[in-house]
Amino acid sequence: MKTPGTASTLQHMARRAQDILARSAADDGRTDERHAAWEEALEHLSQDGEPETAEQAEISEFLELLAASSVTTPVEDDGDGDGNGPAEGHRPCAAKKRPPFDPTGGYWSRLHTAAAAHPGSSTGYLARLIDNSFDAVPGHLADPTRPTAQRSHGLVMGYVGSGKTANFTAVTAKAIDAGYRLVILVSGPHEIQRLQIQRALDAGLVDPKESTILRVTSAEHDYRGTEADKRLWAFGRLDPARPLNTADNLRHTAPRLLAVKRNASVLGRLVRDLAAHGAGLSEVPALVINDEPDPWPVARASSPVRARSATDELLAQLLELLPRSQYVNYAWTPFARSMLDPTGQGTLFPLDYVVRLPRPDSYLGANEVSSGNAQVTRVWQTPSANDDSSLRQALDMFVLTGAVKLFRQSASRDYHYRYHSMLVLERDREVQRQLLSGGLLRLWQEARYDSAAGAQRLSRLFDAELRRPSGSYAEGIFLPAAFDELRPYIHHAATRIDNSPSLAKGMGDAHQQRWRILVDGVSVPQGDLEVEGLTVTHLRQPERSDGEIGSQARWFGRHHGYRDLVRVYVQLAAGQDKTWNEARKRFESLCRTEVAFRSWLQAIATSPETNEIRPDELRVLAARHLWRQHGQVHTDGTDSPGRWHAAAAPSQDVDPPPDELRTGAAE
Repeated sequence: MKTPGTASTLQHMARRAQDILARSAADDGRTDERHAAWEEALEHLSQDGEPETAEQAEISEFLELLAASSVTTPVEDDGDGDGNGPAEGHRPCAAKKRPPFDPTGGYWSRLHTAAAAHPGSSTGYLARLIDNSFDAVPGHLADPTRPTAQRSHGLVMGYVGSGKTANFTAVTAKAIDAGYRLVILVSGPHEIQRLQIQRALDAGLVDPKESTILRVTSAEHDYRGTEADKRLWAFGRLDPARPLNTADNLRHTAPRLLAVKRNASVLGRLVRDLAAHGAGLSEVPALVINDEPDPWPVARASSPVRARSATDELLAQLLELLPRSQYVNYAWTPFARSMLDPTGQGTLFPLDYVVRLPRPDSYLGANEVSSGNAQVTRVWQTPSANDDSSLRQALDMFVLTGAVKLFRQSASRDYHYRYHSMLVLERDREVQRQLLSGGLLRLWQEARYDSAAGAQRLSRLFDAELRRPSGSYAEGIFLPAAFDELRPYIHHAATRIDNSPSLAKGMGDAHQQRWRILVDGVSVPQGDLEVEGLTVTHLRQPERSDGEIGSQARWFGRHHGYRDLVRVYVQLAAGQDKTWNEARKRFESLCRTEVAFRSWLQAIATSPETNEIRPDELRVLAARHLWRQHGQVHTDGTDSPGRWHAAAAPSQDVDPPPDELRTGAAE
């Protein structure tokens, strides 16, 4: 047996695993047979360092893999000695201890009332989403009035297109009601991403007549660091003799609200100006929300080891300047950067809690792609890149699906479609400009939806596309028996689109109508930008880049009352078949990986009744996911992280479906 000074790496890892196992048993009394088997095996490995049984050999192999990965390296800049405990002034918050605020008044109440006031069950979902955010995040935030400073770092994991802006707008409202007086939301690196968040905050929280919120940023500008901006960091007090974070002082101090993009210059100005106040911010309860960037390149990264980016470094510095900061990272797939590479993220690692938001009803996403049940893609072969035939049919489908929405809305109070959107994705900026300057208008005028020829064309499309079920999520009972029943709605839908101030708009347009055609490039990741009511997407000439692979998922999201109407048109020029098939296979592989990974997350939830996960457990699982992605794990096919959670994992979801399962694209 080795002495403590010469203990093997395996012994060290076994002892660390023993600590995690002991904490989990102490937390919720999990002492079943699987835990007992692990406890016995780890005890042996931590002492002798060599496996004697098949079970010990399996656990030994898993621990050696952990030791070989930088993911398990102690996180030095968290401030603890061994990477296992929280940093000084940073203690996990009680999961069910909520900050003191009045849920019947304040910003959150007004936000909830406004959501519930809209007709249609889609709004009922929004109200429920706002309700659920009460349990998802605010219960983990520290009491802003507590005498000693306390930080928390958490992760909220949701689904692409499931209402992220509504969720963290609700969290922001509740935090302000609770007494948080500095709220910083960090968007993606594009101005349009910041603008979407800023507009949501302004619409949901800022009342020009009553609101006391001081907006440090606006729809017109990001953080500039002007003298007027700098003066906002001096927080006034009702009673100067008492700390700012006493209840009376917080009640009489205006909250500051910022939406900043993930940009080194912008974050650098913010860090510089906050640092200038030094200890003056030590009593300011702050909430920092990070809308995590596009996950697709992370999931396909060539190596799990990455240097921390300049923007992440600045974000970490920002948190260090705010001793009472509560950091919430929102990720919209399970491939959260902070979990896949905790050593690279350091203080951004969600040390205190991981919360999974439930999959919304009426949702379309990776599950449907993985099962081959997402009948949304239509591949359109054209002789040249300049052929507009696929875009013409996409326009026809946009009008036709708009008419079906109006038909369903008239037939049932359960459906109300405030938004109806079409998205045209072009990587060529010149083509984007041409479409916006009149290309789409020309196609629209040539379509002549009020003519007999236009009606005949839509009738054929209705019979070919909509009358037959599309996937297992068809809403066929809300389809008319014959096209003639749709005729008045065709006219209404075409008129609504035609009466728009501009038929086609760029994604960053400041005045977007609710029935609209949007033109964008593939540079903005699909997980970072929401298009409400998205029904038809047109994608031209996909290439090999991860950005264009992600563009295949722009239709992911909740589609209440129109899941069967969602369509993606992919236009291929001559010779692009091979490129498309390769891109499709990579996209489907990512979707299968996501489904499998979410299966494991369900398996390691703290109990069947909760969506919460221990960060330590998720760190191990994320590491194993990376090893598997990079071909470093070879198993007998079970691919189970030991017997600890194997029985709870649904094997039919964990093992990827065969390659033959596709998105159901109509070639």
